[in-house]
Amino acid sequence: MVIKQQKVKMTFCCFCVNGSPYGKIPKSWRMTSLGSIVNIYTGNSINATEKKAHFSGVTGINYIATKDVKFDGSIDYDNGIKIPKNYLSKFKISRANSVLLCLEGGSAGRKIGLLEQDVCFGNKLCNLSFYVGENQLLYYFLQNPQFLSDFQDSKSGIIGGVSIKNLGNITIPLSPQKEQERISYKVDLLFQKVNQL
Repeated sequence: MVIKQQKVKMTFCCFCVNGSPYGKIPKSWRMTSLGSIVNIYTGNSINATEKKAHFSGVTGINYIATKDVKFDGSIDYDNGIKIPKNYLSKFKISRANSVLLCLEGGSAGRKIGLLEQDVCFGNKLCNLSFYVGENQLLYYFLQNPQFLSDFQDSKSGIIGGVSIKNLGNITIPLSPQKEQERISYKVDLLFQKVNQL
């Protein structure tokens, strides 16, 4: 099953903290590093031999690779690869309502998906989820032009990847919980209107 959501360029409303790349933000907000408020970790790779021998045509938790996260934010859960219960201890799990972000290669920073179910996932993807906060708002934030610019500036290496450390150092304007819920609700309404066009 492929879940599709039309991607919209998001520019968050800006209101002023001195030195903030976001310009003005409300007094109740604060600038902080992504790593101090978000749980970030990468997944596990599976080679072709392992996929065929242990993870194809079996029952278990869906395994998501970079190719399964689409540029429009949709995720293909039915790719035929699953992690059976007896192998789960060897894999990291990303929980439903967490965000998957591609960290390496040409898709880095461009493939972002909000999960609708628990999954195991590949090592070129990372899980992001607020310790306390609205993950749907986090999903929208990761599509913000300022974040994408900071992400590109954090790339290194031949294949153009962003390390967990560098990702965690990117700054984010953090609003109070109630305001996160309000913003997330309003952005959802915007998406609904866009999808009706």
